[in-house]
Amino acid sequence: MTTGAERGQQLFADLLETMQRTTATMERLDAEQKNQCRIIEQASEKASKTAEDAAEAFAVSKPRLMTYAALCALMLVCVGWFVGGWMMYRSGWATGDANGYKRAIEANAAASWANTKSGVMAKRLDEMGNLQPLAACNLPGFSIEKGERGSRWCVVVGKDSQFHGWALP
Repeated sequence: MTTGAERGQQLFADLLETMQRTTATMERLDAEQKNQCRIIEQASEKASKTAEDAAEAFAVSKPRLMTYAALCALMLVCVGWFVGGWMMYRSGWATGDANGYKRAIEANAAASWANTKSGVMAKRLDEMGNLQPLAACNLPGFSIEKGERGSRWCVVVGKDSQFHGWALP
């Protein structure tokens, strides 16, 4: 059997050993924590240096960046002007082409009518100088009268005392 003194010495020895292990563990944790702090400090210094380098690079490249941005804006404006001008040119061309086609059709129709009996007679009247006065109802014996619906008529009184005439354009 063990006595109380031996038991106390054993407990004290166990306590001492536990204290030594705890101290060693704490010293190891302290060293590891200091190492981690050093690593974090180095990483923050590298990050700070990188940020400074980036800021310096941006400050140096800012005028170049602004020049590129201005050139891009100028190119966009020029392309817009070109596209707008091209569209207006095409629109004007199409409108002019359509108007020219319409006039050509009208001229063709007039030329076709001029070859009819009525067209030939109108040409003869014009050559004699009677077409314009006839169209304006400006001949002796003829007068302009208003019709029922506000239309104008060139009329002449016939031998039968009846009015004869035509609507004026």
